[in-house]
Amino acid sequence: TMPSNCIGSQFEWRKLYPHMRSKLKISWPDVESGNDTKFWEGEWNKHGTCSVEKLNQMQYFERSYAMWRSYNITKILQNASIVPSTTRTWTYSDIVSPIKAATGRTPLLRCKQDKKTQ
Repeated sequence: TMPSNCIGSQFEWRKLYPHMRSKLKISWPDVESGNDTKFWEGEWNKHGTCSVEKLNQMQYFERSYAMWRSYNITKILQNASIVPSTTRTWTYSDIVSPIKAATGRTPLLRCKQDKKTQ
């Protein structure tokens, strides 16, 4: 389990420099509501505060970006012939299997219905 809700400094927008915000918009966007800043604030306040002995806020987000870059999930899925399609669907295990094989970790996935197709 991930550590959470530790005592530490709360999220400060000004401590997340513009170049990192740009990177996070690509690597760690809020796919639920689209409010990236609120999402990052929640992640820092819940989990990042537990890292303050080793990582400050900027380092925490730099580490998350580095982790995202360490595995190109899009490429992993493309290599397994899993690409966006309006006609083809995949099972949960179809998607999890190549990611697990490449990373050695089992990803946690959630599906989100495209509002345009509802």
